[in-house]
Amino acid sequence: MYLDQLRYFLSVARHRNFTEAAKEFYVTQPAITHQISALEQELGTKLFLRTTRSVNLTRAGELFLEDAKRMLDLEERARDRIRQAERTDNLSLKIGYLNSPSRHFLPQIMLDYRSRYPQVRVELIRRDADSLRRDCEESAFDAAFSVLTDLQDLSQYHCRKLGSDFYCLVCPKDHPCLENAVVHYDRLATEPFVCLAQSGGSYMYKQFRQICRGYGFTPRIVAEYPAMEDVIFAVECGQALTIMPYHIREYMHTNLAFLPLDGDNPVIDLGMVWLRQSDNPALQWLVELINHYLVEQPELF
Repeated sequence: MYLDQLRYFLSVARHRNFTEAAKEFYVTQPAITHQISALEQELGTKLFLRTTRSVNLTRAGELFLEDAKRMLDLEERARDRIRQAERTDNLSLKIGYLNSPSRHFLPQIMLDYRSRYPQVRVELIRRDADSLRRDCEESAFDAAFSVLTDLQDLSQYHCRKLGSDFYCLVCPKDHPCLENAVVHYDRLATEPFVCLAQSGGSYMYKQFRQICRGYGFTPRIVAEYPAMEDVIFAVECGQALTIMPYHIREYMHTNLAFLPLDGDNPVIDLGMVWLRQSDNPALQWLVELINHYLVEQPELF
C-alpha cells in the first residue's frame, strides 16, 4: 500500500470519476485504474462499483475512506513536525523566575514543555524580587514568573494572573502558641519571627507586616533572609516563627506545622509575563501550554 494509491483512491472517491482523478494528478486514466486495482487486490476487496455511467463506493470502500483520510493526515502531520523541527532547531527560551511563588508549579510546566519541544534550549534563571523586576524592565527574559504585583506595569510585556495563595503560620508542631493545632493569636506578639528580606520579596514582606498588624501587634523580627529556604531552615532550627504562603509546604518537606490563619487576611497572587514584541515560536508554545493548564488544571497554580 503506497501513499500515492491512497491519494488516487481519495480523488476517485471525491470525483466519482477515474478520468477526473487522472487530470488532478496529471497522469493517464489507465495509471489511476492500475493503482486502484492494485490497492483492491492488496486489501482483498472491491472499493468501487464501476459501470459505464457511474463510479460509486462499495461498503468496504466507504469504511476504507475514513482510514485513508486518517493515514494521509498522519503522514502530513509527520512531515509538518519534521519541517518544524528543521525550522526551529536553534530555538531558545530565557525564563526568569522568583522561586517562592513559582516552585510549586513551574517544574511540572517545564517538564511538560521539554517533552513537547525537545528542540528548544530552555534557560531558567532564578532571581530575587528586585533583580527580577529590574531584568524585566530591560526585557532580559522571554517570560518571567513571580508575584503578580512585581510583574504589573511592564509595558513591554503581557501580564497574566495564574492563581492565588493564602498565608499560614509556620512553626514547630509542639510550639507553645499551638494547642490541638489551633493558633493562640494572643501569644504571637511575644514570639520572635524570621521573614523574607525585602530584596527577596518586597510584596511578601509588606503583606507579612500587614497580617501582623491585623492581629494587633508588630512582629519582633530577629532575622531576615534572602531566600524562602533560609527562612524555613531558621524555623526548623527553633530560631523563631514565620508567616509564609501555604504552597511552600508542597515542596519543602519538613516536620513543621503549616496552619492557615483565621480572619480576612491578604492573599498573594501569582503571575506570568511574556514579551509583547516577539516572533519566537518557542515563547508562543509556552504561552499556549500555560493556557492549557489554566483551563485543564487550574488547581496546579
